[in-house]
Amino acid sequence: MIEKEEENLDKAEDGKNIEDTPRDRVRLSDICADVKISQIMSKETTVVKDTEPIEAIVELMTTTPYHSFPVLNSDDELVGVIGQDNILELLFFERSHRNHYTHLMAIKALSEEAATLMVHHPVTISHDATLCEAADLMIKHHIDRMCVVDDKKLVGVISKSDLIKKIYELRG
Repeated sequence: MIEKEEENLDKAEDGKNIEDTPRDRVRLSDICADVKISQIMSKETTVVKDTEPIEAIVELMTTTPYHSFPVLNSDDELVGVIGQDNILELLFFERSHRNHYTHLMAIKALSEEAATLMVHHPVTISHDATLCEAADLMIKHHIDRMCVVDDKKLVGVISKSDLIKKIYELRG
């Protein structure tokens, strides 16, 4: 019995007669380290201006498949992100628990444009970062989509779905 196990180990080291499983192929970290975000990001993105009325953003959410939008200033620099959570907080402000009533929440409840309601300083990633770096940030910050920037300018958006599709394709 021991001889058979040693024989199987020798075969595994030689690479002969081994069933090819995803784990036996290239390690995931080796695959994703060579893929740049710029290769897989969505370059065509729906954005809103920081002066955009909240009503227009709500309408945009009902007419597009996206649940969050990058917010740009007048210089087309990324200044924030606005999403469904922000809109729900605004729409249901009076239902919020008393502990959530802060000065900031009161200001947000009176919001009429994106600049007041958006998340300032969103998690972003450089266009020359790797797929591994994007995955690490998304997992760490519990986010589904991330803005891709180059010198404060939005150049695209990357999603968990984009990452999963690319890894699946490379492992294929």
